[in-house]
Amino acid sequence: ISAPVARAAGCVRKLLASSPKPTFRMETLDAGDMLSDVSVLLRQILEESVRLDIVHGRDLPMIRADKGQLETALINLAANARDAMKDNGGGTVTIRTSTLTDDDVRKVGAPNPREGAWVAIAVSDVGHGMDKETLGKIFEPFFTTKEAGKGTGLGLATVYGIVKQSGGFLYADSMPGEGTTFTIYLPGHEPSEEEAVELEEVKVAKAVEPAPADLAGTGRILLVEDEDAVRAIAAKTLVKRGYEVVEACDGEEAFEILEDDPDGFDLLLSDVVMPGLDGPGLLEKARDMLIDTRVVFISGYAAEHFSKTLSEEREVSFLPKPFTLTQLAEKVKEEIGGGT
Repeated sequence: ISAPVARAAGCVRKLLASSPKPTFRMETLDAGDMLSDVSVLLRQILEESVRLDIVHGRDLPMIRADKGQLETALINLAANARDAMKDNGGGTVTIRTSTLTDDDVRKVGAPNPREGAWVAIAVSDVGHGMDKETLGKIFEPFFTTKEAGKGTGLGLATVYGIVKQSGGFLYADSMPGEGTTFTIYLPGHEPSEEEAVELEEVKVAKAVEPAPADLAGTGRILLVEDEDAVRAIAAKTLVKRGYEVVEACDGEEAFEILEDDPDGFDLLLSDVVMPGLDGPGLLEKARDMLIDTRVVFISGYAAEHFSKTLSEEREVSFLPKPFTLTQLAEKVKEEIGGGT
């Protein structure tokens, strides 16, 4: 069964049009290197019963995309794959890259693919799979197969938006009892001479990177993030650094935690844009409970969207998505971990 995203394109386009636009930082990427980098994040969200297997294709063309956004797409797909295998006690998530022609991409149903080489990134699981009816709805905003309270239904719509912004296509293949494969198709990119030099400089810089700084710290953190995969990775990262982390999936839950917690928090680390009570709304509502608490807003949208809030709140700082785990740890240590 093949499910092109075209059926849901209209709905998703409206959703994206009505939301603040994420800031895309397009760069030339080696898909193999990008997967190697994100594999560290992926292994953190996969449970012990789930194995990650990455199969690198040969002679892949370069691609042009926002690395952080593309990593977010892969994290969402891996989290869905993990959840699909829970009832089976786990399994293997396989991510496979390959090179295709525009004819190959056209044959899977993509309308008017750009001429030349393409890269396919397929994320497969061995979970319960989906029937034809479910497969036809999965890219629609707010549709979710998870039980109430376990998913917003925005994960695949988000992945679709990221792939579309990168000039690519997203397809799904699934059969009940046989698992699911989501495939991202991205057009190849021929780097200019200047880009080729920059890419070589990046490789050299990586080879001579200095030893990582000591990013351990102490303190209590209330982490508010509605994307389960992002929250899980951030929480694990900070706990490993020595912090005590309490998680909340939205502003309402965070407010309840603040009301019930007698010890208070050293840092509120909150997403800005969330359903219901957003980050600035939480800060306003819980102001009396956050008198001695540092506040960091995190968001995939440009900081100017929140310039009014940031200017009014002298103690509020901003960490833009996408950020690396090191950047997250650096920001937290700067705020409460004794960094300078």
